[in-house]
Amino acid sequence: MAEYRTVQQAVIGEVLPDIGVRSRAMIGVPGSRHSGARHSGDMAGLSKNLHYVPQSVVKRVTAGGCHSAKELRRQMDYVTRDEANVASWSNQIGIERSFDERCIDSVVADWTSSWAGSPRRGHTDHIILSFPKGTAAGLAEQIARDWGQEVFGSGFYEDRFRYVAAMHHNTQHVHCHFIVDKVGMDQGRFLSINRFSEINYDMLRELHADIAKDYGLALNATPRFSRGLVENAPRETDIQAARQHGREPYAAPLSFVERARREAMVRGYVSQYRELAQIAAIGQGFETDGYLAQIMARASAAVTHILEGDFKMARFESINEVPSGSVDPAGRLLAAREALIAEAKTAWENIQAMEPGAERVYLEGQFAAQGRAAAHLVVGNDFMMRHAQSVSAADDTYHVASIMGLHDRAQEENGRFTALADAGLEEFRDRLQRSFAPQADRFEEAGTSVAEMAARFASRDRTEAQIEAWRPVEPAERENWVQFERDLQREAESIAVSLPVGRALQEDLAREALLSSRPTDRLADIAALDKLVTEVRADLSDGDMDRIARGQLDPLMDQIRDPGLRSAVGSELRNLAAVEDRGHISGRDSDSADRYRDLVIGHERSAARAKTAHGRDSVDHELDL
Repeated sequence: MAEYRTVQQAVIGEVLPDIGVRSRAMIGVPGSRHSGARHSGDMAGLSKNLHYVPQSVVKRVTAGGCHSAKELRRQMDYVTRDEANVASWSNQIGIERSFDERCIDSVVADWTSSWAGSPRRGHTDHIILSFPKGTAAGLAEQIARDWGQEVFGSGFYEDRFRYVAAMHHNTQHVHCHFIVDKVGMDQGRFLSINRFSEINYDMLRELHADIAKDYGLALNATPRFSRGLVENAPRETDIQAARQHGREPYAAPLSFVERARREAMVRGYVSQYRELAQIAAIGQGFETDGYLAQIMARASAAVTHILEGDFKMARFESINEVPSGSVDPAGRLLAAREALIAEAKTAWENIQAMEPGAERVYLEGQFAAQGRAAAHLVVGNDFMMRHAQSVSAADDTYHVASIMGLHDRAQEENGRFTALADAGLEEFRDRLQRSFAPQADRFEEAGTSVAEMAARFASRDRTEAQIEAWRPVEPAERENWVQFERDLQREAESIAVSLPVGRALQEDLAREALLSSRPTDRLADIAALDKLVTEVRADLSDGDMDRIARGQLDPLMDQIRDPGLRSAVGSELRNLAAVEDRGHISGRDSDSADRYRDLVIGHERSAARAKTAHGRDSVDHELDL
């Protein structure tokens, strides 16, 4: 785990996400306890996995749907008259009230009167809400009442549905039976519980855990694979039979292919446990009891176990156990998140308080780069997103297309053009400062400097937050400044085009710019290519230009190695020759960049195939038009 020397390094390096488990079905449901909630991953659930917090259990009895009044009466008799029954209630008239065997006849008559057709699973659903071993029946009843009312009686999900509920304590786990009429009370919608429905198993389990938390009972609602469970779980019927006969429950074996698929899904959680460890590593700097340090150690251990193929994660006996109900992992991580976001804002304010200069732009860029690197840890925080996302070239008044390619080459470790690109960027900054010097007073009035403005244009990219910070607040001043930025941008483009970077690097930049061109671009729109055309034209004789005008590219064979790029330059030179013949330089035509981009790509593929087949570094297949 990385060690952070300062709080500011930690803040810039990592940012926590919103913490919590919310299924898609629970987002933005008007009036529900989750109205407006954002889905932000399952960090809280994974942290509970590490503490072995008991899982929420919601089951639908496979053959529990009733097809007739007789079946419904028999089922209600069982759940309400069973000697294990602790309490029974219903929302028969839309209001929760007590229920006993005296109510059965009227409920059966009422429900069956609206039944139509012969649904395969029956006209009702039989759902069991189960609780961890040792849960008090009274506590379970309170949670079950809230859960049933929200899911079926509130109208927040699809419709309102009538149900009869009964709490039982005849097994190791106290549980509640819900018999639900599938015909909605308000809109007559038919209840459907499946993974594509608004009411799905993830939602039911997550809501169970969320309501239980309000009553001080810690439950979790994570997928089996996130807990390292690969094998099939035994069926409930076989578990009961195994208890009666004193044997182990039977679980269906997995095929080789299915096992491999499930193990791959378990490994998919490695990155999430690793992120959780990163979050906890930073958050532990804001606490004194070492709780997040435990989460960090457990998450790191989970990563190790999964990567080593041990799909039954260890129980971490070497770490002091924290009672599951006494500490809320999500709450701790959320508190750490808030502290870190506050520190991030302070760090940004400190950067903005610096004296204007290139160093300030550099630190702003570092802040943004680290934010992008940690984007997988940032969910829905507007401050961090504005500081992490780069502005598009169309909206960036500091964008200089030719400079992007130089930055790419300068960042290549031991690259062929790294030194040349570095020198080109340095020359660009120097020329900008000399060109901007007459505007020094205006820059100073705006709170910046010549060196800082040069650094802004020389940067690889910028964020929305950066550009926002650079502009005046007053609308009139802002409009004038944006126009001023555009003027400076044209000046910077002109300087960038005139940089002496060498023919080999210029060809490489032009080729890369052609490959990244937009579908609507013409060849003349690509600045790096246009510069290459100008340089090549200066080296050609009038006779060479005549031959190129007739469609012969022989004069370019020694000038440009890549056949696709050679064809693009030849096209522009033919158009240029036509313009020169007319005696003026305006009105130059230009082909679409698409066809030449395809030529470059085609040559790349041919070269790759030839290298694979013959071990050669390149081939000179001609793809000229």
